[in-house]
Amino acid sequence: MKSIGPYLLVIFLSSLCSQLSGQCKGFTKRNCLPALSPYLSNGQLNAAQMSPGESAELKLNFNQGLSYRLVVCSDDYLGNVNYSLQDDEGTTYFQDTLNERHSTKDIKVTQTKALNLILQTPPKENTTGITGSGCVSILIGFKD
Repeated sequence: MKSIGPYLLVIFLSSLCSQLSGQCKGFTKRNCLPALSPYLSNGQLNAAQMSPGESAELKLNFNQGLSYRLVVCSDDYLGNVNYSLQDDEGTTYFQDTLNERHSTKDIKVTQTKALNLILQTPPKENTTGITGSGCVSILIGFKD
């Protein structure tokens, strides 16, 4: 007779990932989406659970002639998240640190370009051995 233990583990982990994703979506809608106004959302929600000391990179496309609003939003647990917008050659267009729950940057694009948004959560001392995490969300809005 085969054990069902591995199957239950897969089901549990799938359920947990779905639940965490749903928590980030709810966090984004409550705490980040209002900062996008009066820009129109591009319809993409980029959100992830991150732990202190982690980094992530997201490629974003910007089209010539449009104005954009970039909203970076994070859970208070993560502290002052650093972020920068760079091209593939490493040229930094701007960098900032979240000192509150969210930060907005308005960008006017003179040529169509793909840029990399690089996020870095600050490390935290861990005395318990338990690693916590929090949501980090990126929203893009545009207008003519």
